[in-house]
Amino acid sequence: MAFNQSHRAWAAIVSGAILATGGMAMGAPEDPVRMSSLKIANIAGYEVLDLAGVRVGEITTVETDAQGRTRWLNIDLDAGGEARVASFRADLDARQKLVNLRLSEDLLIARADAASEPVSSLSI
Repeated sequence: MAFNQSHRAWAAIVSGAILATGGMAMGAPEDPVRMSSLKIANIAGYEVLDLAGVRVGEITTVETDAQGRTRWLNIDLDAGGEARVASFRADLDARQKLVNLRLSEDLLIARADAASEPVSSLSI
C-alpha cells in the first residue's frame, strides 16, 4: 500500500499527539529530587531530616521566586527556633512527605540561633 500525502499527515498528527501526552502520563518521580527550581504548591508540615537521616523539624513555609520556583525553605526545628535553608540543599521525597537536607543538625541549630540574635550583637 502506498502512502499518500493524507496518510502521512494523519501519521504526523497521531505521532505528535503521542509525544505531546507522553509527559503528562508520567507519575511523580520514584526517587527524591533536588528542590531548587521545582514549583512546589504547599509542603507545610513535611518532615525534615538532616544529613544523617535524623528528624530535625518540619517545613513551615517555602519561599519562591517570581516564576514560582522554590528558593528557600523555612524549617521549624524540633530543638527550637527556625532555620532558613536554600532549596538546592534539599531533596523532596513526595511519596514519603519528607525533605532530606545536605546539612547536619548542628549547622541548622546554629543558623536558627544566628537568625534570632539582634544584628547589633553579632561580632564582625
